[in-house]
Amino acid sequence: MVGGLEGEVSLDRGEILLRFEVWLDSVLAAEEPPQGISAELLSSLAAEPKPISNGRCDFYSMWAAVTALTQEVRLQGRSFKQVSESLAPVAILAPQLPEMHREAHERARREVLDVFLDLLDRLARGLDQVRASQKSMDDSLRSSWTARLLARHHIFRQALENITALKEGYQMSMERLKDALAQFDVREIACQGQRFDPKSMHAVDVEETDQEAEGTVLEVYRAGYEWKGEVHRPAQVKVARKPTAIPAGGDENNE
Repeated sequence: MVGGLEGEVSLDRGEILLRFEVWLDSVLAAEEPPQGISAELLSSLAAEPKPISNGRCDFYSMWAAVTALTQEVRLQGRSFKQVSESLAPVAILAPQLPEMHREAHERARREVLDVFLDLLDRLARGLDQVRASQKSMDDSLRSSWTARLLARHHIFRQALENITALKEGYQMSMERLKDALAQFDVREIACQGQRFDPKSMHAVDVEETDQEAEGTVLEVYRAGYEWKGEVHRPAQVKVARKPTAIPAGGDENNE
């Protein structure tokens, strides 16, 4: 009686293992093959003969199932290793991405700032030309009877009005652009009449004079600007220099 019971128990256990093996084979067959595994190896595993079972789970059947499962684990581990190696460079760069993004953003803002400053320079040059034309016309009106007579003509008066409107337009555009730059913490570097500073100025011209102290900025050719408390663009200036001393008795020697 006991022997018959043991036989029924081992038969049920074998049936369970056999069904599990069938289920495992069906799951693995429906699963996508792992990437990075050669087709020859996969085909050899698929063509491997399955153990013949008569409804009982013997030692050979169990060993074959364990071997197949072990091989599958190895294949999955190799595939996972390949994926990890391919993602390793991304993992290394991940901490650097915020810094790279910040540098790119900073570089883009500098480029936009340079465009604004170039536009401001162009407006300043245009305003200087308009002022020069207006001064020339005013001088003509004060020095010539003919110009005074022409001033009464509507075409001449229209030209004067156009120059005045153009000057106001340049001034309004420059003021609006300066306000926009101030919002981005951009400040013009004060140079006129100041002591020359090599950190924020470039001396592109020198004038000998005894009217100003040596090293004084006499004229600003191109304005300089600071951004966030640092020099973004140095100013181009003309600097005063002491006159060259003439040696004593130099005229007598020449004679």
